[in-house]
Amino acid sequence: MVGLFAFLFFAASSGLQAASVTTVANLSMTGGQDFFDGAASSLAGSADVLVTPVVKFSDRWSLFPTYHGFYLGNQQIQSFAGGGTLFQDSTGQSVLLKSVTTLGSWKIKPSVGVGFEWLKETEDEDWGEGLFDYRRFSGGLESEYQPSDRWGGRLAYDYYKMEFPNYTSLESAQDATNTRELAGENVLDSQNHMGTVGLWTVFPGGVRADAGATLTGRLYDDQPVVNSQGQLEPTDRQDTLLSTQLGLARGFHSLFDSKLRFSLDGQWNRQSSNQNHYDAKNENNLFQENYYGYKEWMWIPAVSVVSSGGAWITRLSASLERRDYDDRKEQDVNGNDQSDLLWVKTTIGRFSLTRQVTERASWVAQASVGRSRSNTDYEDVFQYTYRMASWGLGFNYEY
Repeated sequence: MVGLFAFLFFAASSGLQAASVTTVANLSMTGGQDFFDGAASSLAGSADVLVTPVVKFSDRWSLFPTYHGFYLGNQQIQSFAGGGTLFQDSTGQSVLLKSVTTLGSWKIKPSVGVGFEWLKETEDEDWGEGLFDYRRFSGGLESEYQPSDRWGGRLAYDYYKMEFPNYTSLESAQDATNTRELAGENVLDSQNHMGTVGLWTVFPGGVRADAGATLTGRLYDDQPVVNSQGQLEPTDRQDTLLSTQLGLARGFHSLFDSKLRFSLDGQWNRQSSNQNHYDAKNENNLFQENYYGYKEWMWIPAVSVVSSGGAWITRLSASLERRDYDDRKEQDVNGNDQSDLLWVKTTIGRFSLTRQVTERASWVAQASVGRSRSNTDYEDVFQYTYRMASWGLGFNYEY
């Protein structure tokens, strides 16, 4: 990765005098409120900035150095250790350097990047001291093929390394999980190898179809496999995640010269893992085999309307998701396994209204409401069942 970055840097430096630079930027700021299980948060703000000074050396070669920074003041559920964890707010920054070389119908895109995210589980937690704060280092190579405006495809390989510098879990009363496989330091750090293939085409009638698949191999640096006796094996945990996607979209001209667009995206995920689960404080169900394997479906229907002249943009979408675990059992309120396997259903509806005030600036109003349900009653560690809603008013500027 370092060698690739050095090559791009020196190649860019050698031709800098002949290059033209065009800066592309986007700034958005939003204020609003969210609700979690009926409890309203205080008013909070979010901000996002993206800056890319595009360096064009010729019609065949350009560099895209990109900075991205954000702050999310709203509550969110994220999964790092095998289940959902509620975070109060988060912030992060990243930089990415991508080279794009055009060779006829082909585009070759090597890239390197680095970033971090800080996540606060409680409001009084200091920034940079969160249990799930992480750093991400990445590098990759993508090839894109587009022989016409009717179809194209891409093939990519990406490597990224995840580090959680603050994560330490001890087998003690202070550990909320008491999971034997997560006892220690660096147990969430991983190296990831991801291969992606994608195709798109436009059918007669203007229907666009996108299809793709991603295969990710995740190798944990220091998370030994736990056996049925609660002992750690010499083999470290390895996960494999297969994700397939299919999307259809079509635009129409409707009343008063407005533009109407319908889309439907589907996704199927399959994760397999050699890791088990050993709960040191659950005397009735100490060991659960294949704890992290699951299958998951997701559907995202959406409709958008752009008024004549583009002054108003209305968008309505939904997300319907179901995850079924391979061997993880549902549990009663005391953590005792039941006969059925665990499932989780999540449904979210989103609405946004955008008012374009100038060519570059716009006002945005947005709202969402959602619900997550599960057949388990044990939620002392992870949250499976909850309701959520949010609203926000914001400003967006593109340069």
